[in-house]
Amino acid sequence: MDDAPTGGFREQPVWLVAAAVVVVAQAGLALGLFGTGRQWAAVTDDRPIVSGRHPLHLYHGTLGAAAFRDHRNATCYDPAFQAGYPKTPVFDGGSRPAELFALAGGTGYRPAAYKTGVLVFLMLIPGAFIAAARGAGLPAGPAVLTGCFGVLLAWCPAVRAMLEDGQLDLLGAGLAAAVFVPWLGRYARYPGPEPCLVLAGLALAGWYAHPLVWVGLLPVMLVFYLVFAPHHGPGWHLGLAGVVSFGVVPNAWWLIDWKNYWWLQQPSSSDHIPLPPWEAVLGAPADYAALCAGLPGGAVVPLVALGGLVLLWAGGHRAAAWLSLLTAVLAVCAARLAATWPRVPPEVPTRVAPFALALLTPAAAFGVWEVMRRARAGGAGVALCAAALFLVGWADGPGAPLANLAGVRTQPFLLGLTPEQQRLVDALREHTTPAARILWEEAGERPGGNWSVLLPLYTGRAFLGGLDTDSEIDHGYCGLRNQCLSGRPLAEWTDKELSEFCRWYNVGWVVCRTPGTAERWARCAEVNERGEKRPLARAVARFTENGQPVVLLALDRPLTFVLDGRAVLESADAKRIVLTNVEPNALGYVDLSFHHFEGLHPHPSYLPPLLKCSNPVTRDPVDHIRIWMPGPVPRIVLVWEHP
Repeated sequence: MDDAPTGGFREQPVWLVAAAVVVVAQAGLALGLFGTGRQWAAVTDDRPIVSGRHPLHLYHGTLGAAAFRDHRNATCYDPAFQAGYPKTPVFDGGSRPAELFALAGGTGYRPAAYKTGVLVFLMLIPGAFIAAARGAGLPAGPAVLTGCFGVLLAWCPAVRAMLEDGQLDLLGAGLAAAVFVPWLGRYARYPGPEPCLVLAGLALAGWYAHPLVWVGLLPVMLVFYLVFAPHHGPGWHLGLAGVVSFGVVPNAWWLIDWKNYWWLQQPSSSDHIPLPPWEAVLGAPADYAALCAGLPGGAVVPLVALGGLVLLWAGGHRAAAWLSLLTAVLAVCAARLAATWPRVPPEVPTRVAPFALALLTPAAAFGVWEVMRRARAGGAGVALCAAALFLVGWADGPGAPLANLAGVRTQPFLLGLTPEQQRLVDALREHTTPAARILWEEAGERPGGNWSVLLPLYTGRAFLGGLDTDSEIDHGYCGLRNQCLSGRPLAEWTDKELSEFCRWYNVGWVVCRTPGTAERWARCAEVNERGEKRPLARAVARFTENGQPVVLLALDRPLTFVLDGRAVLESADAKRIVLTNVEPNALGYVDLSFHHFEGLHPHPSYLPPLLKCSNPVTRDPVDHIRIWMPGPVPRIVLVWEHP
């Protein structure tokens, strides 16, 4: 059967007005994230979003976009944190949307481009749900109602927590998959250019946003193919192959890096974590009720959706009905598995549950539409829903009473640095130099606590710590977190060990964010040849952040990034590390206080490949750089070249 489904917006264009109202309502809700005044100026100013992991995505998006412009690859080596670490698709894969926003916004650090990208993404949500409904075969009226339900789902507590944390990659991939599945059903019944193009575009976007979500769709694709392939000719098979290829092949440029740097993921692929028993995965009714806790309507909407699936099946849209149900069931199984698997973060099941509900949203909307239609109130009911959303988006008053009544969570993001944080930035500019690194203590959970990742952009300094409070990659071993240095209580470090640590990582200043840390560094001293003690640290500035004391200490020690041999560090950024007047030691090499990373190459090209050097005191799992050279070289440039 090749005829396209009827009852769409072409036959009933008046429904386009209702769809536009829903999109405009979503725009008002999205603008509310940037301030209660819903002003466009809050989106276009230079204040970054500092909620959740948004600062990390903004920082890596800036680096990735610059790297892509230079060598057509978003992976790079960043010496501004952790003595040098690899920015890859594995470590902070959530920065890929930010990279697109940065590429569209122009060169350099542009918080406005990132905020505009977030706003545009949110405004796509109602249209995506409307498209999913059309893919399932719903007429224009229930499709608009699906868009209304999609807006409510997008602002429920479970999704709002993901948005607050900056998980645009997971939200984008889930949204694309929720549209992809019903359009598979449409392709099964109405094969043609339109569903092929829609599916190909969704696959391209979905694989780019979050490949694991699309790997999870492979069982659905396999079942779909086994069921429908025998009923179609070669053209149908070629079209489906084209959809799969169009999703994977254009993304191969970064998926290869995703495979190559998989060792950066946590938990490690070498960890042998057994699967939980099936009884634990199956769980009890209370476990499934917990998955519905952060969703609009709780367990009511899934029950309504089951009735809607029956109506879809009876209406002839069987492929879309059972594909949506199958995918939703698999998503619930994945959520239950994540809830019982060791080392999986506890919030993961609540991230998967909205995806399962998104797959059932068209069916739920169709069920409600049928009830209203039989009561001769279908059109009026949808118009009322769209108008209500418009009022919530644009006419809500102080305290958001209408939003609270609708279950919508639109509390604004944290935007920009606070006056306390700005004073700290100014002090770092005043009391530090690029000649050494700043050891930043990561201390507990604080609102907007990840803002420190933006410090290199505001100060031009390099840091140990402050990159990502949740990171467990080996390059973060040298961090100071909750009064523990390199995972060892700071109180257990001797003064000699602390002095060696500072030499190995070229630490010139310490930002102490807990009293215990400040007290230990204040007691640190070095012993000279005559046995006299000399204090190593002195306080140069004191601040407060969120009511907590912050002390900036300056260390009285030689500041150099050269551990052995001689050289002058001229510059170090994500493009290159430049050394001048380089002279090897008596053994013919120069050791640098930078982590080694495969793909770093020295120039001039006659120099041999970089070697590795390790320090038995710090026991860093990542070695530092050693340059072997036949004699003095006036200038050496280390460039990361994609291997």
